[in-house]
Amino acid sequence: MFERRRRHDELRARFLANRDRVRCWQEAWEIPEVVWTDEFSEIPSPWIVLEKDRESWLRIHAPVMDTYYWMFFGRPLTPGVREVRAQWQFGAGHRFAELDLTIVSVCDPAYLAEKLTLAVHQARLKGWRDEDAQPVYQWLVEGVGTTPLDNAVRGNKRSGFVLLTFNRFPTSEGDVAVRLTAVETDRALDGSPLDADGVSIPER
Repeated sequence: MFERRRRHDELRARFLANRDRVRCWQEAWEIPEVVWTDEFSEIPSPWIVLEKDRESWLRIHAPVMDTYYWMFFGRPLTPGVREVRAQWQFGAGHRFAELDLTIVSVCDPAYLAEKLTLAVHQARLKGWRDEDAQPVYQWLVEGVGTTPLDNAVRGNKRSGFVLLTFNRFPTSEGDVAVRLTAVETDRALDGSPLDADGVSIPER
């Protein structure tokens, strides 16, 4: 009985840590070109809980969730930005699953690369270092700016234990939609394992 209770408390603590992590990330991501349409929700999607029931939900249900996420929608304040979406997803055991970012705007490679890089940088994923930001930024500048603009672009990049997938495609309004997803990995792009420092171990 005591072991079950301890496990329950441990999982609830993981949930609360994830919630605080995502809330801090939203506050730290510098993107003044939008305002978030909703206040940060204590309860993640897909759950819908009445305010009077939140405390009991957090106590009873939060520790045993399999999959949940926080979705953010940004309302543009700048003419060139059309849409901003972000989603943090967690899986079984409250493990981080994916950070998914989408921006629709005029094609400004430096701006879009900066905002996406800052979002990943503030997420502080496994093994992320400050010096990882510049090469990721440069990679994104090249991806966003690839011509012709009416072509779709796709690429992958690994930085330590963080695997990034980038997509750019045109919109019917003449803008571009860029999407960056970040997951944590223990494998290099060629499938070889990573050592404790996130360096690929050549297969013999």
